[in-house]
Amino acid sequence: MIITGVDYYPEQWDRSMWEDDIRRMSDLGIRTVRIGEFAWCRLEPEEGQFEFGWLDDAIELIERYGMKVILGTPTNCPPLWMFQNYPDTLQCDRDGTRTKTGIRGHRCMNSPTFRKYAGRIVALMAERYADNGIYAWQIDNELESNHCTCEYCAASFRKWLQDKYGTLDHLNRAWGNVVWSGEVSDWNQINAFMTAAVNRADWFNPGYMLDYERFCAASTTDYVHFQCDIIRKYIPSAVITTNSCFGSNLPDFHQEFEPLDVASYDNYPPAVIPANPEKFYSNAFALDFVRGFKQKNFWVLEQLGGPMGCWSPITPQLEPGMLEGYAMQAVAHGADLLSFFRWRTASTGAEMFCYGLLDHDNQPNSRTEELKHLIHRLELVPNLSETSLTSKVAMLYSADQEFSFKTQAQSEGFAYWTQMRLFHEACMNLGVNIDIIPQSHSYEDYEVVIVPTQFVTDKDSVKRLEQFAQQGGTVIVTNRSGVKDEHGNCIINESLPTLFRKMCGCYINGTDAIGPRYQRIRSLHGGVFSITSWCDMLVCETAEPMAVYLDRFYAGTPALSVNQFGKGTVYYVGTVGEKALYRSLLLEVFHQRKMNVIENLPDGVESTVRSAEDMQFRFFFNNTLEGKSFFAEGKRVSMQALEMKVLTRSGQWI
Repeated sequence: MIITGVDYYPEQWDRSMWEDDIRRMSDLGIRTVRIGEFAWCRLEPEEGQFEFGWLDDAIELIERYGMKVILGTPTNCPPLWMFQNYPDTLQCDRDGTRTKTGIRGHRCMNSPTFRKYAGRIVALMAERYADNGIYAWQIDNELESNHCTCEYCAASFRKWLQDKYGTLDHLNRAWGNVVWSGEVSDWNQINAFMTAAVNRADWFNPGYMLDYERFCAASTTDYVHFQCDIIRKYIPSAVITTNSCFGSNLPDFHQEFEPLDVASYDNYPPAVIPANPEKFYSNAFALDFVRGFKQKNFWVLEQLGGPMGCWSPITPQLEPGMLEGYAMQAVAHGADLLSFFRWRTASTGAEMFCYGLLDHDNQPNSRTEELKHLIHRLELVPNLSETSLTSKVAMLYSADQEFSFKTQAQSEGFAYWTQMRLFHEACMNLGVNIDIIPQSHSYEDYEVVIVPTQFVTDKDSVKRLEQFAQQGGTVIVTNRSGVKDEHGNCIINESLPTLFRKMCGCYINGTDAIGPRYQRIRSLHGGVFSITSWCDMLVCETAEPMAVYLDRFYAGTPALSVNQFGKGTVYYVGTVGEKALYRSLLLEVFHQRKMNVIENLPDGVESTVRSAEDMQFRFFFNNTLEGKSFFAEGKRVSMQALEMKVLTRSGQWI
């Protein structure tokens, strides 16, 4: 059964409201209640003074009404007495000064003092609730990469570098520190990334910045291990997760989730769908990305429950069908648990206009009616949670690319995520499942591997891609691949795409960073497509051109190519095109692979399949505000705005 839950903060409400809230949740069909992740000041109001009675009561009440508890460790928001008594627990900003306490997330994950007190509260909770049947544990909240610049983080960074490089000579050569007389002669000359007056990452050595981002991500991963180890000391069988989000300082998600049992995500699709069809808005990419953290089904610990309004102005009210449609979209991409944020809209604090299922009036509304309908619908297919997504197509993700592009933008508007989303959206509109996997993952289960902008090049990954193609696989490589080595320095004495050249059968003899300008290419199979951001001018060796540029001094030069490599095929995409280009390319690739596709889905309609040996559920989601109509299984399918329809293997619609 797909589990539906809610996020609840009993410490924020008068006790007289608790039982009515929890009874109403149970009556609605809610199965899990997520609590505790922001309650440290109520659990330890003074240093060493613990008050767990209220949490005991809340857990008992939830379980009495037949629901399970997802319990969060409250370490994202330490109580203010900690920062007052131990200032070293506060993280430092970019300029090295201590963060001023404001809303949340001020702790330094690496601080030994913070870890002492965080470890204590986590241990007390794990020991106290070891036998309470807690459904799962959530570590902290929305962990980002630990970008603290305190003295302890700087010392930890130096130690991390010493372990990696051994000597300063190796470090200086890896970073290319001879440029601008930047060679390091003492480890203490290396600090955490500080920007004081400059406040620009692109003023710093890119090799240094790449390693700094790796260190920050490793710090977050170590913090996850730290809490996991404590919980498992008391509860070896505990199910442990954390709720990911996509903020400004992304961690290495595949590292972070390695010690955890299930990947989780806070899913807030847009309440406003843009009119421009070329803009990305679907959260389908994010959902598949999260499924790739553990390469299996995942949970949503915060699912959109109402209009948003906290970090930005209040969004419009959800469209009819939006709450249910977005929830079903998550299920279609592998979510087995949906916990809606939040039961009731806060009446105090920064999130008082970040609406939950209930408004401030505490009355049932259209959103609770949609949730009731969703729960009933999911109950009709109790075996859905036994299925998963199986894909023949994979797309590689590497945190190194995110880190490196963050430091050195390639052209105005050029983005790693844009190219990933272009391929992903084309798959969704062709009804083809796609996995987003780390580049270290095995490729043997796939027929097609998409390799977007491998700016920082991993030699092992390239070798395995060559083997995959030689043995009959299809590989798609895109622009700005093979530019840098593993240290973040440009590869010299080799034409781009350097290590990828052999398999691609082409090289680049010129580039044009066109930025936001729009130009055109013409496919040799017919069709003209708009392009933007970047242009590689290809020279085909063993490859054949697939499209040529129509503008500027390189008109007539190949922009896309295809190469037979061993028993397989390798494509090179030298530019960034409109959505239709990627749909056209993938349609050709999938036809050559004799893969099943749905060619007639209208724009904005997405389709995926969840299956098991004896079951199959085909999901169709109309992710637009207009009605859509198309043929599937020989029958016309009509869909309302934001509607999800599910087709079983037997031909039954749910």
